[in-house]
Amino acid sequence: MRKRKKWVRAFVFACLLAMLLHAVDCVLCVKSQNGVDQARGLYLQPYQKVDVLFLGSSHVHCNVDTRILWEEQGIAAYLCSGAEQPLWNSYHYLVDALKRQKPKLVVLDMYSPARYYEDYQTEWIHENMDGMRFSYNKYLAARASAETDWADHLFGFVKYHTRYAKLGRQDFENFIWNRPMQQRFKGYTLISGEAQLTQPDMSYVGQERAMTPKSEEYLRKIMELTRKNHIPLALVSAPYLLEEEDQEVYNYIARLAQENGLLFLNYNTTQLYREAGIDFAQDYADHTHLNAQGGAKYTRHLGKWLKDHYEIPDRRGEKGYASWEGQKIFVQKPD
Repeated sequence: MRKRKKWVRAFVFACLLAMLLHAVDCVLCVKSQNGVDQARGLYLQPYQKVDVLFLGSSHVHCNVDTRILWEEQGIAAYLCSGAEQPLWNSYHYLVDALKRQKPKLVVLDMYSPARYYEDYQTEWIHENMDGMRFSYNKYLAARASAETDWADHLFGFVKYHTRYAKLGRQDFENFIWNRPMQQRFKGYTLISGEAQLTQPDMSYVGQERAMTPKSEEYLRKIMELTRKNHIPLALVSAPYLLEEEDQEVYNYIARLAQENGLLFLNYNTTQLYREAGIDFAQDYADHTHLNAQGGAKYTRHLGKWLKDHYEIPDRRGEKGYASWEGQKIFVQKPD
């Protein structure tokens, strides 16, 4: 009897210690609207309720207003994107997403493979890794993302256990009783401000430039994974102040998409600027991100295009979709 009581006490102590450590982790873990919160929020979404899953760079979570997609089209979308997110991170996020979601469509942003040619994009690696839950898939993501010191990206506590001096209100809104509020965040992060830009014209660029072998490998992995799960895949590039080299890669992507039976909507054309109503003198927060006004124009045009080309249900009024009502967003000032 005495031995049994000893084991019961040990078990209770272990449970209390685990609860305490979890609470400390909830407070101290890094919060960031550049990708960490987007990834962490993916796991909190209602089970099998995300119909359109967006993956990619900040051109997703700074440009696509999920509130407009919901209010005007009834699209239950989630933006699982991160700053300069490379395709290997997009792939591993998709693997995690499919454990809890069965989207009707995956929308993949192609900005990063067009602009960046590094096989290990280290500048924003934490933004694209720290929000992932520990799993074998995260281990594979870390190996793909970091050339060296990949193990540093598996466990966040080693990195953030000294954040005491930086704690703010949002650090204490990360507990299980905050779940309804957390679920209302669908990834959208608005950048305020206005940058006066000149509309580019890349219509003269006819040559192609291939993606890096690593980027193309992971694009094909995403194609195969969506195909295996019978999920349509759409490729997009949001409007921005692109360069000639970017357009060369987009020409390559367009051909690759056609060969694989996919649609690629590149907004960086004079025709689509006009159709969406994008004004480079008023609709940008900086040279690469739309502001609220530009994001609304882009989102409305994109939402209609998605509805026209894919079977996406209107979920307004349906049970289980309350978290898409009154969505929570973050607002950032441009750098």
